[in-house]
Amino acid sequence: MLRSTSIKIDSWKPVKLLARQSVKDDIVALSCDLKGDVAAIISKSSLTIFTNRELLDSVPLKRGRQIHISDNAERILVLTADALLCYDYWGQIKWTYRGVDSNSQFCVNDDGTRIALSESNSLKVISRFGEVSWDSTFEDKIQEFVFAPNNLLVVSTISGLFLVETDDKIVELDSNYIASEISCSSDYLIVNSEDTMIAFSYTGTELWKKEGVATSNVSFSNDGVKHVFLMDSKTLVCQDRNGDEIWTYRSKDELQDAYVLESGNMVGVYSNTVFHIIDYQGKQAWSYQAREKVVGFSFSNHGGDVIVVSDSKIHWFQNEGFLRTSVDGELDKAEQLFHKVSVYDSNLDQLRYDMEKARSLQSGKFELVKDSFQIINRVNMRLASLHQRHVGYLDALPSFMKQLGLQGAQTDEMIPLLYTYYSLHSDLSDTSSLSELLERANFLLTKLNRYGPSDSKSDKDSEGPGPNHFLKEAKRSISEEIINIKGLITSRNKDVESLESNLKYLVIEWLKTGELDTEPRDFVETYQKSELIREEKRELIVNKIENSMAFIDYSEEHEHLVLESLNFTCKDKVSLNLTIKNGSEGSVNNLFFRIRVEGSGLNLAEPISGVIRLNHLEVNESYSPVFRFEPINRAFTKVVMVVQYLDDAGRRYTSWLGEIDVDFLGCYVKPSEIDEEKHGDLRLEYKDHTSHAVVNIEGLTINKITNISKELPGMHLCSFKEESSRSIIYHSAKSSLDDSDYLSMIFLRGIGGEESLRSALELVCHAPDIEKSSELKDELMSHLKSKLLESNGRLV
Repeated sequence: MLRSTSIKIDSWKPVKLLARQSVKDDIVALSCDLKGDVAAIISKSSLTIFTNRELLDSVPLKRGRQIHISDNAERILVLTADALLCYDYWGQIKWTYRGVDSNSQFCVNDDGTRIALSESNSLKVISRFGEVSWDSTFEDKIQEFVFAPNNLLVVSTISGLFLVETDDKIVELDSNYIASEISCSSDYLIVNSEDTMIAFSYTGTELWKKEGVATSNVSFSNDGVKHVFLMDSKTLVCQDRNGDEIWTYRSKDELQDAYVLESGNMVGVYSNTVFHIIDYQGKQAWSYQAREKVVGFSFSNHGGDVIVVSDSKIHWFQNEGFLRTSVDGELDKAEQLFHKVSVYDSNLDQLRYDMEKARSLQSGKFELVKDSFQIINRVNMRLASLHQRHVGYLDALPSFMKQLGLQGAQTDEMIPLLYTYYSLHSDLSDTSSLSELLERANFLLTKLNRYGPSDSKSDKDSEGPGPNHFLKEAKRSISEEIINIKGLITSRNKDVESLESNLKYLVIEWLKTGELDTEPRDFVETYQKSELIREEKRELIVNKIENSMAFIDYSEEHEHLVLESLNFTCKDKVSLNLTIKNGSEGSVNNLFFRIRVEGSGLNLAEPISGVIRLNHLEVNESYSPVFRFEPINRAFTKVVMVVQYLDDAGRRYTSWLGEIDVDFLGCYVKPSEIDEEKHGDLRLEYKDHTSHAVVNIEGLTINKITNISKELPGMHLCSFKEESSRSIIYHSAKSSLDDSDYLSMIFLRGIGGEESLRSALELVCHAPDIEKSSELKDELMSHLKSKLLESNGRLV
């Protein structure tokens, strides 16, 4: 740890300055993803992207003013004086929107699906794919705007404060207040002007006001229960939702850019060349002397990663003590919430499993503790949602019963019993994930329809198939998946209607008989199983869409992985066996092996998505994925393969792995275990359908040739007889298509004495018809010749 880091509270130890890198020009702004793995900065001349503290790319960029990285790091949005640019996190342009001016601003909603962009008095909402979904022109110039957690959009112009609702209706909240800054929680918003701070409800009701003080940088925590802000530039204040002060932190120097984590346990702020971390009581936990003017900072959502930028440097901190304490607190919170929620909700098995997984990781190394936090944080979000649903149940029940056509029909005794059905109805009614997937699929199809030969990312001079080879199939596949997604939405809507019908019948039955069921009816489990099936189908659709795009976007450069072996084998199913080695100097991560079947001869059986995932592959480490197929017919068929992965710097690659044609011995015959007597009986039965071939060999001992002849792909070694100068070897197999028998005998004998190293090999094949025996003879002889030559034998 460098001496420039000063830790004031021991429980926060250790705090480590892990890395520091210089940037060519003065830094303008910083953003990082949710986990703190990807950081991007804009300077006067470039966009610079880092992953895990390693420089990933530096892209020339002029007049960059504002930057935002989506939580999942899929999109880096940069506003310049000329355009709003969207990059992927390895520096490639995804889309450009040019409707901006020198005063334009943008903001992004919580899930990153909507982007609001201003131009003078015009405001547009753009999808994450760069397409305008809504626009409006206000009477006066737009001053400030921000998305609220509930996807409402709050806008301030010089003529007042407005709310753009989710149905795009614009409502005036206040006509007398011009806000220079707007901050939103889920229940209320705070707006600042030069000397006034006001809290409003989303209906425009003024909740409280503070006048005569200059305030800025309002940041919410604890789901809006608390917020921090800067007052008169030298005081950091924490208040509750009523505007009552909780604590203050005062500085001799002017403070800038206060930001608090959602937990409320850590606040970042800086003054000139010093960066400060403040704890939940308003005490300084640690500070860092950057030795040049600090211009910004960012946290991961767990607070374990802290990134600070000064005029010309970016600094990474590992805030380990705080992270471990946070995970402990999140686990305790989960246990308490789980205890509450389990009283009225029994479908919690997956959440309990995730809690145990998070607990198993909490005492590990720093990276494992980060994983533990992400898992338990998701658990807490789901538990909090279920708890909030139950808290609001009594208020929501009248409208729910009205939706069933049973307004006011519930009795007091029914209220607790109806909750299970109400909660299930709420889950089934949420189609947001499917709607987002449908939006993405439609966008990709539009992208493919615009795709031309010049857009290919593969080598133009390559002999292998290029992305355009797969374009038609990708369009067809994604069009099918769009239909499938719509089908899932329809299926869910039908389940909602069915649930409402069943529940209406149940309530009427209760009213008639007066006998109430204390346990949920069986149809609840039926709907839950249907939802699990839909989720599995959704994941399959996602994989198929990703597969389609991978075969469009791949490169033929092999920078890290080596395909060491590739072959088919057949037993109960046909297996495609790969051996992949990491031949690079660094590890590769998050690998996706993707295949496509071209032709009708094989049908993919396992995994049905055509995707196998591997988390990690170390230097010189090998991995052997296996894909399995059902053989269908003998039509010409081949399997093509790509792999997607991240290198140790976080760069993403989509690389061509290769292709393989189906072959007779690997796909259409399988070993059949019979004894020598059965072998003889079948040879007698098929005596009129015999094929044979002979080859003479020099340079190999008869023992070596015998060993080669025993190992025939697709064939079972029934028996063999060996003498010093001759051998007989029996094999058997069945067709993987129709169970036809295939038999072979190999006769080996030495020629001219043991020292001559000359031998004769005769192959005799039997099958139910001459075509099959002849094909078996040709395939086995081709295999044997290949193996003999590989062993340095000579064919005479």
